Amino acid sequence: MSAARRRRADLASAAVRLARLLGPDECVLIGGLAVGVHGYVRGTDDLDFISRQSLGVTRERLQKAGVETRLLRGDVLDGGFSRLKGEIDGIPFDVLPPLVPIVWDRALALDIAGGTLKVVDLDGLLQLKFRAGGLQDLLDAARLVMLHPETEARARELATAHRALDRFEVWLRDPRTRAQAAEEAQRGRRRARKAR
Repeated sequence: MSAARRRRADLASAAVRLARLLGPDECVLIGGLAVGVHGYVRGTDDLDFISRQSLGVTRERLQKAGVETRLLRGDVLDGGFSRLKGEIDGIPFDVLPPLVPIVWDRALALDIAGGTLKVVDLDGLLQLKFRAGGLQDLLDAARLVMLHPETEARARELATAHRALDRFEVWLRDPRTRAQAAEEAQRGRRRARKAR
C-alpha cells in the first residue's frame, strides 16, 4: 500500500472513530475530506467536523473518552469563531459549531473504515467554503462547481453574500483549474465504470 493510500486509510478510520465519540448523528464531516466525497479529491492531513452540540458538551464528551482538546476562542472583531482543536490517532482535528445553517437530514451517510460517517451535503459545504473565504476554500468551491455545474447559480449567490464573488470568479475562469476539474471528472467517470 502506498504512503498516500495508507494516510487516507488512517484519516478515514480516525474520522470514523472521532464521529463515534462525538455521536454519529450529532456531527458532520466538513473540510478537505468532505470536498473529496463530493468529487474533488485533494490532499489533506487533518479532520474537520461540525457538531450540533455546544463546544462545552463536545469537549466534555471527548475528555471522558480520553481525547484532550483545546478550546480556541475566535476574535469577534475578526468574524472569528470558537473551535476545539485536538488529535486522535495521531491525526489533528477541529470541531466547530454550526457556522452556517446545516440541514442535518441531508448529510450523506458513508459506510467506511468499519463505521458510518456523515458528511455535510454539497450546499452546506459550499456555504462553509464561502463563509471561510480563504484561497483554498474558494478554489475548493470553484472545483466543486465545475464538477457539479447545476450548483453554479447557488454558488454565485453565496459568493455574493460573502463578498467573495470576484475572487471566486478568478478561480472559475482559471484555465488550469478548469483543466484539472475536467481531468478529475474524467477519473470519476472511469471509477464509476469500473465499479459497475
